[in-house]
Amino acid sequence: MSFYQNKKVLVTGGTGFIGSHLVEKLVNQKAKVTVLSLQSQLKAKFVNHLKEITIKKVDLNDLDTTIKATRNQDYIFHLAAHVGGIHYNDTHPATLFYKNVVPALNVIEASRLNKVKRLLMVSSACVYPRHCTIPTPESEGFKNEPEPTNYGYGWSKRFIEILAKTYFLEHNMKIGIVRPYNVYGPRDNFGSRSHVIPALVRRVMQGEDPIIVWGDGSPTRSFIYVEDVVKGMMLALEKYPKPDPINLGTTEEISIKDLVKLIIKLSGKKAQIKFDRQKPNGQPRRNCNTKKAKKILNFKAVTKLKQGLPKVIKYYQDHVKEKN
Repeated sequence: MSFYQNKKVLVTGGTGFIGSHLVEKLVNQKAKVTVLSLQSQLKAKFVNHLKEITIKKVDLNDLDTTIKATRNQDYIFHLAAHVGGIHYNDTHPATLFYKNVVPALNVIEASRLNKVKRLLMVSSACVYPRHCTIPTPESEGFKNEPEPTNYGYGWSKRFIEILAKTYFLEHNMKIGIVRPYNVYGPRDNFGSRSHVIPALVRRVMQGEDPIIVWGDGSPTRSFIYVEDVVKGMMLALEKYPKPDPINLGTTEEISIKDLVKLIIKLSGKKAQIKFDRQKPNGQPRRNCNTKKAKKILNFKAVTKLKQGLPKVIKYYQDHVKEKN
């Protein structure tokens, strides 16, 4: 019997990219799922599960509304977040801090008042400083300050982790914390505020030539496929509901330059690549130490970029291209 079977599970941000995949996985494990989102119109993502889930349009900035929406739930996954690509994050630090902290405050307080059994707070690799050990252990999450281009977002996620710990210390709540690393996959945001993989897929598929890339292409990243990260989140809530962060990532690391080349190759397109060295590179390297996830959760990401990227490209072709 699944840990989630017949449990009432609420997902904030459940109509979003990662949230929608999590919801489907929970439904497959026979959970009774409720989704909270500001975008209740995105029901098309759940076309095969509409009869099995409840979608509520809720503003998590309002505590009273959040309390009502989270009543009678066994578990809550807090995925709702406000974030964009490197340019948006770099130029909106206050907006990102405020719009991530306030909903988290309300969700965790509502969970306390409603006696929710378990809560998972989704943090981010953006908590880490620019110059950190590679692969990065969880112990460096509060070392120095977050990467400057993710300053507001990084501090908001650090705040959320402290919030989880204080509620554990005072109220003995069962709260887990995960730090996902650069998640990608179908249903991602391909718009103007998208992350690097969906942004590059969109530009390549639209025939942009040359492809202009910020920085010099040297920074490296590890990317985790969405289905892998969802598995890690579910294991974290089940096996480790403690305010002790766990990285969710992969050991596969690739430079931005090589990533662009790989997307062009997999798409079947031909395009030149030019680097705008007047723009910021962002963090030089980002890759996590995965030993803690393996030891505590028995979790290991299994999807390689060469397996996951074609699925993103196909999703763009089938569901996004005609809208642009």
